[in-house]
Amino acid sequence: MDVNKRVVLDYLQALEKNLVRGDATERTHYPALKTLMESIEKGIVATSEAKRIECGAPDFVISRGELTVGYIEAKDIDKSLDEAERSE
Repeated sequence: MDVNKRVVLDYLQALEKNLVRGDATERTHYPALKTLMESIEKGIVATSEAKRIECGAPDFVISRGELTVGYIEAKDIDKSLDEAERSE
């Protein structure tokens, strides 16, 4: 199996495992998302709940060495992204 496909399948299985109990929240899934992001490419670091920055407090800061390459604002699985987009 392709490594990238395996990484995504592992992520989905982790989400499914978290959801089985019925008490998962957005933050429950952070470890699985961190693992997924850091598996995409060697040298990527996903820092969850890093300190506040000018644009706010993203759930993850994605970096490679000293360079910040992106931010992730995670939402719980059952939340509407349309509603999240309109919120602060």
